[in-house]
Amino acid sequence: MSIHIGENITIFKEDIIAIIDRKTVETSINMKRFIDNMIKDGNLRNNNIENARTYILTYANKTDNKKYNLYLSNISSITLFKRAKKENQIGG
Repeated sequence: MSIHIGENITIFKEDIIAIIDRKTVETSINMKRFIDNMIKDGNLRNNNIENARTYILTYANKTDNKKYNLYLSNISSITLFKRAKKENQIGG
């Protein structure tokens, strides 16, 4: 199953590692450093989001669990979590 994260982007639910609220990143030095490194290393897949509310970390390749993608979303982490949970209940 896939989840719509805004800006006409959908990602496979199975690829999601973490859905991280922007406030969590802003208040944690380690999380900020992690996100900054992901962006610096070229793992950010959509940088056209103004006022991003959520960071979504995914596997870039299911066969190589050491490569990751980072997506920004203007949808709240709570809403994205609910979408993922709803997909599970429907049969995903």
